[in-house]
Amino acid sequence: ATMPMTFDVEADRPCCCGLWKLQQMLGFIAGILSLAALVVIRPVQTYPQANDMLGITALCACFWVFEVIPVYMTALFPVVLMPLFKITSSEIAAQAYWNWISLLVVGMFLVDIALEEVHLPRRLALKFLLKTGVVHPAALLACFMGMCWVLSMLLNSIAVTLVMTPFAIGLLNAAEEQVRDADAAEAVEAGAGGSNDTCRRNVKDVQNLSSGVLLGIAFSATCGGIATLTGAIPHYFLAGESIVATHVTWSKWFVFALPLSLVSVVFAFSALCLRYIRSLKFKGISRDAVEAEYNELLAEVGPFSRDELLVALVQITQIVLLIIRPFAISPFIQTKFHDNLVNDATLACAPALLLFFLPSQVRPGQALLTWPAVHEKFDFGLLLLIGGSLAINSGFTQSGLDVAMGNAFAQLVPHMSSLGLNFVIILCVTVCGQIFSGIGIAATLLPVVSSAALEAVVNPLLLLLPATIASSFAFLFPTATPSNVVVLAKSQDLARSLRFRDFFLNGLPITVVIIIVGALLTDIMGSLVFDSHS
Repeated sequence: ATMPMTFDVEADRPCCCGLWKLQQMLGFIAGILSLAALVVIRPVQTYPQANDMLGITALCACFWVFEVIPVYMTALFPVVLMPLFKITSSEIAAQAYWNWISLLVVGMFLVDIALEEVHLPRRLALKFLLKTGVVHPAALLACFMGMCWVLSMLLNSIAVTLVMTPFAIGLLNAAEEQVRDADAAEAVEAGAGGSNDTCRRNVKDVQNLSSGVLLGIAFSATCGGIATLTGAIPHYFLAGESIVATHVTWSKWFVFALPLSLVSVVFAFSALCLRYIRSLKFKGISRDAVEAEYNELLAEVGPFSRDELLVALVQITQIVLLIIRPFAISPFIQTKFHDNLVNDATLACAPALLLFFLPSQVRPGQALLTWPAVHEKFDFGLLLLIGGSLAINSGFTQSGLDVAMGNAFAQLVPHMSSLGLNFVIILCVTVCGQIFSGIGIAATLLPVVSSAALEAVVNPLLLLLPATIASSFAFLFPTATPSNVVVLAKSQDLARSLRFRDFFLNGLPITVVIIIVGALLTDIMGSLVFDSHS
């Protein structure tokens, strides 16, 4: 009942002729009733089709949370329902499913597959363990979250999750293999059959640790991206707003957003420790087990090869290009009207293409990356999930729902304090962003919010700062940001993959806290750094 394979095929499924569990049936009913209620009641009077779009969004949200059908397939509902409700045409809806964000993910994912093909993440994971000895679960979680948090300030969060997730999965799979081998050896020595319960408990502990670490990678990448203009794609839209472009610089945004970024990553780490680490009986990964695993790797693929070196260099080149693009590439490749022609998609795909030209030393006659490997390992469903969220965003624009929300913000301005206004904007943008992506909400609402500020005769940054920073609060749903989708998809390489509700249950307390703290810090830091109250 999860993506893209069944996670618990042996679970009790009393509904729909044995197809659905009770939670799936409840999600189906909730989704259909939400759609019907919004279509019939029609709470938005000025834009009638906005009610239909709200209903479709609610349907998708229910189906995603309760995993009524595979979440990849739920992402197709917008392209099916929006034309039927006369919100937009099939052509416009379909265009959202393939864009530059999708190609950015493709380029990064291809290099990721090449890394796996040469077993470099596995080798690095085992080398890391050999250097550190026994790694405590909390230290492991802190290590991964700290690295992702820092890297996401320099890269964008999508690139960081694509780089770090395979490394973590190699490490965690090695840990699970260690536990299984140790329990099997103890069972043979004891000669007792009662050790199965202990084995299952130990394996479950490692699987819980795996879930915590992967969620930590996703959440910390999001937290790190908050701190810089280049760390999260939604921030690009703020930098592109001509009305504030000269006031919002990289350094000013860093000073403004770093406190919130730090608070959010510390709280995310604490929440995941309480959920996954506190009750673990698994104490760490022992050196003997890691040495055995490393010897097995050497027997399987041999010593460090030229293939691994070349793929690593391609990966480094890709990362460097993404870092330097805003100041060293894009300014020099522009139209005569100074519009940028190169974005992250081009620089992610260029190194990926190089992998098909470089010959392999380990596999003579083949390139470093082959199409059969891509066909086997690339999770094309994640492109549907990203496209589905952007299609909902397109529906918001086509139905007028984005304008209705912008007008609502403008009407609130004269009647609320700056702190209250920050809270309302952050709450609305955060909730909307979970369903149809922070990228979509930023692209759609920032121009509307800017217009609302001019209509209300206030400093545009008073509304734009909370709206922009809230578009990066992507903790609740995988659809909130492509980096969450990447972690969710890559988790299929674990024995127990992540599910939609893992994000929801763990992201809910983080989201509640970050909305409250975000409203407070945005109000304070916005006034200090940008003088947004003037």
